[in-house]
Amino acid sequence: MSSERYDVIVVGAGPSGTAAALALARAGLRTVLVEKAVLPRHKTCGGGVTHKAAQALPFSLAPVIERTLYNVNYSRQTGHAYVVRSQTPLVYMVQRSRFDYYLAEQAARAGAELRDGTAVTTVAFDRHGAMVQTAHGPLHAEYVIGADGATGRVARSVGLMDDRWALPAVESEVAVEPATMAYWQDKIGLDLGTVPAAYGWVFPKADHLNIGVVGAPLGADFGSRLKAYDARHTAARVPGITRVIRRRGYLLPCRRPGAAVQHGRVLLVGDAAGLVEAFSGEGIYWAIRSGQLAAEAIIQENVPGYSQALDALLMPNLLSARRWWGLYKLCPYLCYALPKYLPPFWGMVCQVVRGERHFTDIRRGLGPLGFVESLLPDPLLQLA
Repeated sequence: MSSERYDVIVVGAGPSGTAAALALARAGLRTVLVEKAVLPRHKTCGGGVTHKAAQALPFSLAPVIERTLYNVNYSRQTGHAYVVRSQTPLVYMVQRSRFDYYLAEQAARAGAELRDGTAVTTVAFDRHGAMVQTAHGPLHAEYVIGADGATGRVARSVGLMDDRWALPAVESEVAVEPATMAYWQDKIGLDLGTVPAAYGWVFPKADHLNIGVVGAPLGADFGSRLKAYDARHTAARVPGITRVIRRRGYLLPCRRPGAAVQHGRVLLVGDAAGLVEAFSGEGIYWAIRSGQLAAEAIIQENVPGYSQALDALLMPNLLSARRWWGLYKLCPYLCYALPKYLPPFWGMVCQVVRGERHFTDIRRGLGPLGFVESLLPDPLLQLA
């Protein structure tokens, strides 16, 4: 097959790739969005879209939102649960298969060419720019955006992100008895304090529950401890399981400060760039924003400006979140109890989740005591 030329090749049709392709197509650049799977496809993910992630997109997510949640059920060591409520929406529940496909459709409507079922094998360079070899033949472009996830082909092809940290997670989608589904239909669950620097979640979808655990691999035999925690957490928090729809293990990638996210005309975004908020495991917002920033850099013909924008606009909050995660590691009971007993703290949590306040704002809000953040341990540094 003869090669084809574009202005930009975007590899990966998740939130980061579709956000980039949408912005590029709207700016009039000839853009192709390449996805190895046939869409819609399953994606292992909790499927919680925060309010700030929804607001970062230039269109409504209403067609794919299955639940809008205001309530959080906190538990400690899989018991001692209580519920707190936000006055405004915290999280929108989606199925990633429908969500990602919907985003890809928006990019295609804006003018991006969508090629699903097209696996990328290598990325190389010639005198004209970048060449992406796919299962259906080569594609050429001036720029390539790698949005193909934590173990993506683009980063490996150009030698990037081989030193990123990874947080192991175990996730299940389960069908449950009506009483269990009715209880969880209007709330998410967060379990704290069972394993250091780890937590469990329960997310309700339209007709099933998503339940899982994630944490920093600290100490010996972490994998076995995480699996044991997953079993205990599932049994305690979600009784009445009638069927396990699917169960997966996966990794949440975290960028080391200063790690390169571009090589020449190749830019990495989203999970491919390690842009996951380690404290909460949330990656969709950071994926969308990094895709938009990469597109802006290409549109403005200022590719080096992408790394600078990433470090100025996104990384300070991701790094700050990791230090406050260190507080959770040191004082899990405090993080569990404060939303219940200190309403201003719960209000601050709601503002951070919604994007009305950032983790960096917490330090500024503490005034003279803000230096405490710099004393908190970053759990990821213990993995070095």
